[in-house]
Amino acid sequence: MYPVADKLPNETERAAFVESLALIGTDQQDEFYAFCEIGKLLSGFSKSMVSLIDSTHQCILSGITPELDPDRSCPVEKTFCQHILAEISPTIVYDVSKHPIFGKHPNVVSGKMTGSYCGFPIRTNDNLVLGTFCLGHDTPKAISKEVVSAVDNMVKKLGTYLQRQSSIQKDNSQKLLLGLKYIQEYDPKITLNDLVALIEFRNGTIKSGENLISLKKLQLVSQQDKLSDSGALLLNKLNLYDPSFSSKIIDFSNQTTAFDALFEDL
Repeated sequence: MYPVADKLPNETERAAFVESLALIGTDQQDEFYAFCEIGKLLSGFSKSMVSLIDSTHQCILSGITPELDPDRSCPVEKTFCQHILAEISPTIVYDVSKHPIFGKHPNVVSGKMTGSYCGFPIRTNDNLVLGTFCLGHDTPKAISKEVVSAVDNMVKKLGTYLQRQSSIQKDNSQKLLLGLKYIQEYDPKITLNDLVALIEFRNGTIKSGENLISLKKLQLVSQQDKLSDSGALLLNKLNLYDPSFSSKIIDFSNQTTAFDALFEDL
């Protein structure tokens, strides 16, 4: 019988953070392709994958995806990676058939899964484990401590990247929510269709038609088919567009320092 790993003490918090990333069940091959390729290049292993693990499933974001459900996931109790979550250091297995836990996996027992396996826990800066970065090879293959250290450092970067993406998502969601509340208070007559039309007008995808007439009635677009001050203010409140430059007052008494300051946010 293949053993099931114990849940972590912070399992509820951990799984909630993973689910909040909104990546489970999605194909992120392009997004995380570089991490997979670098791992294979460093190790010489033939397989690699980036995965997240929520409370019930492991979801492969990028890399090798054998026998997965259509949503690219499988029950966590059937995986190697469930036993990696509680580990601080990488798990390096030269021959899975001889491992006391992995050797009991049905695919290993049947001979379908062979060779070496390396599992690296993906963690945030505050040590919340999100999933695993794995390397595999169909025949037993040695991996040096130097390579393990290099891959582990890369995986730490991956954890930081995911944590930063989570912060960006939360900030954007909060900004959008505040913007929508502002619009509702500014003029309750503005409908969702009006808002969509305003964004499309700003993006240059509509220039005429009934939607434009509605925007003119709301004084969000001028009679000259230009974005009005009110329309520009509403778009600004939605926080959908990042400003190219931040306004700042700079003392040009030191030209070199001042010049560097102008471009520090680019």
